[in-house]
Amino acid sequence: MALSAASGAASNACRRGQPAVQRWRAGAPRRAPRLQPCAAGGGGARTVRELPIFPLGMVALPHATVPLMIFEPRYRVLFNTLMDGAPDIEEGLVQKDSPYAGTRVFGMCYVDGSSGRMATVGTALEIQAHTFEADGRILVVNKGLERFRVTKVVKERPVLICEVETLPDDEDETPEAKAAATEVAEMFRNVLRLYRKMRRSGRGGVSGGAGAPAGAGGSSEPEEEPEEPEELTEFSPTQVHPPPQLSYWIASVLGEHRGTQQALLEEDSTRGRLAREAEVLGQTLKFYSAATALESVFTSDGGAQPPAGGPD
Repeated sequence: MALSAASGAASNACRRGQPAVQRWRAGAPRRAPRLQPCAAGGGGARTVRELPIFPLGMVALPHATVPLMIFEPRYRVLFNTLMDGAPDIEEGLVQKDSPYAGTRVFGMCYVDGSSGRMATVGTALEIQAHTFEADGRILVVNKGLERFRVTKVVKERPVLICEVETLPDDEDETPEAKAAATEVAEMFRNVLRLYRKMRRSGRGGVSGGAGAPAGAGGSSEPEEEPEEPEELTEFSPTQVHPPPQLSYWIASVLGEHRGTQQALLEEDSTRGRLAREAEVLGQTLKFYSAATALESVFTSDGGAQPPAGGPD
C-alpha cells in the first residue's frame, strides 16, 4: 500500500527536514563524490562496515518489506553472490572471493530522479526470499534492518561499495511515545475509512487528491479488503507495540512522496517522526473530509449534480 497524501501537504509537513543528498549520479563513471551526510543523532552503539549499495528511486525503511526486480548484469552478479549457498542460484555469476558472498545483506539509498543525487542516509536490507525468472531476472524480497549513513565511497565499479555507519534508533517506548503512536494509528484508520467510503460511492479515484492507497482507484470491480491493515491491529489502547515500528510502517505507505519518506527515514527521534506523520495524515484527513462532505451535499436530494461552471 502506498498512501498518496494531499499534493502539498506531505512536502510542507516535512519541509523543515530536507533529505541529505550527495552529488552522485547512478551509473555515471566519475571520481568518488564528496559526501555531505546529514548530522544524525540518536544513542546506542554505532558500527562501521562496508556494504554494497543499491541506489534506486525509492526509499527503503527499517521493518518494511522491500521487493526488488534485479535485471542489470552487474547486479545479477551481486545478488547471486549475496545469495551464495542457496540451492538454485546461478553459480557462474557468484564471486566466491567476495567478502559479501552468502551474507544476504546490502544497503539501499534513495536517488532523486530529477537531480540524480543520492541520499547519504539509507537502510540495510536482508534478502529473505527470491525467485529466478526464465529471462534471467531475479525477484528478491527483502526486509529492512537498520538505518545507516554513508561516510565514504570505497569503490564505484562495477557496483557501489561504501563505508557506512549504523544509526541506532532511540527505541522510545515512553508513555508519550506510545500515546503518539496510538494517535497516529487512529488517524491512519480514519483516513482509510474515508478513502473506502469514497471508493464505495464511486469517487475513490479522485485525482490530485489526498491519501489514497496507490492504484486503488483504477479498478472498476470492488475488491475484498480487510477492515484495516494487519500492522494497525497491533496498535490499540489495550495492545501497544513499539512506537518505532509503527512510525516506520506509516512512513512506508507514503510511497508516492519519496522526499517525505526520506526525511522521515533521516529523523532520529521516534516522536519527531510520529509528529511529522501526524501532520501529513492530518492534511490528508482534512482533504477527504471536505471531499466527502461536498459529495453529500449534491447527493442528499436524490443525486443532483453541481451546477455547471462558466457564464450562461
